[in-house]
Amino acid sequence: MNQIPLLCPRCGRPQLVEHRTDPHHPVRVVHADTGREECAPRPEDGTEPPDPGRR
Repeated sequence: MNQIPLLCPRCGRPQLVEHRTDPHHPVRVVHADTGREECAPRPEDGTEPPDPGRR
C-alpha cells in the first residue's frame, strides 16, 4: 500500500501516521522530523515554513 504524503496544515512540515496498539487511540499523526504531534517552534532566524495553501 502506498503512503500518501501528509503536510501539517499549521506549519507545512511533513507528517506521518503512526499505528498504535491502544484500542482507544489506534492511530496518531506526528511530524516526520520530530515524531511529535505538536508543531516545532519556528526558527530563530525568522524564516517561515512553506505555506501549503499558497501557490
